[in-house]
Amino acid sequence: MIRVVHYLSIFVVSVFMMGIWVSSLVLAAPPAIEPCKIVTIAEVEQIIGKLKEAPKSGQEGEAAWCNYEFANGKDAFEIWVFPASGIDRARKLAKKPVQLKGLGDDAFMNRGMHGLDYVDIFIKKGSATVKLSLHETAGDEDKLKALAQKAVGRF
Repeated sequence: MIRVVHYLSIFVVSVFMMGIWVSSLVLAAPPAIEPCKIVTIAEVEQIIGKLKEAPKSGQEGEAAWCNYEFANGKDAFEIWVFPASGIDRARKLAKKPVQLKGLGDDAFMNRGMHGLDYVDIFIKKGSATVKLSLHETAGDEDKLKALAQKAVGRF
């Protein structure tokens, strides 16, 4: 009986330790930045246009996102938060990255990533990479840079 209890306790402790080890690998926490709080609704509406509804947020693996829909049905804006290494992957995928000054050493802008009609700005700060993405429209680069300038001090 004592031998069974001993083996059972070893089994339980082993399963517990294995669970901790696996969860540390699989459930690595994404950066603690809420994408919908990086810029305000007022800032988005002032720079891009009137929103159709409140922005929606979600999470995919280690990435968190915030999606903005506009009343005109044409404009689209997203903010993504990735781990810091996300900027390196993005730079490798970028067709024609353009370095940006005033948004950090690694900040760059790219157009048409993944064949989409979007202009993107990537900013790395601390343990996070933030991507601001705007559907191509008149003045899109200036609009995106203005939002990125407001965002950079908030994460």
